[in-house]
Amino acid sequence: MTGEKDHYLVLGIPRTAGDQVVRSAFRELARQYRPQWGGPEKGRGFQDILEAYEVLSDPLERAAYDKGLPPAPEGAGVEERASVLRRRAGPEPLILEPVSLVNDFQTFAPSLEEMVSRIMRNFTGIRVPKGEGLQGLNVAITLTPGEAARGGILSMGVPVFYRCPFCGGRGRQWLFPCMGCAGQGMVEEEERLVLRVPPMVTEGTVLEAPLLRMGIRNLYLRVHIEID
Repeated sequence: MTGEKDHYLVLGIPRTAGDQVVRSAFRELARQYRPQWGGPEKGRGFQDILEAYEVLSDPLERAAYDKGLPPAPEGAGVEERASVLRRRAGPEPLILEPVSLVNDFQTFAPSLEEMVSRIMRNFTGIRVPKGEGLQGLNVAITLTPGEAARGGILSMGVPVFYRCPFCGGRGRQWLFPCMGCAGQGMVEEEERLVLRVPPMVTEGTVLEAPLLRMGIRNLYLRVHIEID
């Protein structure tokens, strides 16, 4: 979905989720994103969460909203939404080391440069295009036939940005560029996103997950499964 919010992705739940799942997801996210617990970025995130809950918790509004959703992608793959793990216990990892969206993937849609720029705008609020909407961040992961049959968890490193602690986001220390952030005012780190890959996953399956928990409101992750 481009240009519009996907309320299911915002709450991190599948389209088939029942009322109890909708309420539980809202309560869990609300604890993290209530405006009084964070800065302006968290306040905006809470508004997205509240809007999604108000629509999906009302049967009539939800039915009308569902009619406007695009169909699942065609092909052999099955679209799996809300694959973010919430439980500590779970299946074995498919790949022992986390894979980085910046360092471990060769192809992106959008491109690597556009992805980083788009993510950074969530944290700086600078040069945000008018009407910028939610866009899918498409990456591909290749599994062996055995891994695809077994399923498991996949850890991915997502770039996030924080105000430089050395210069307070100014980019300079006295008359000189800040050495801690190379004069950018922001420092880049990676936060881990853990996805569940279902057993017997097939070639072409797309796993989708929101990135709102990391403060990223204009992208959601779309992991395309390839089997080799």
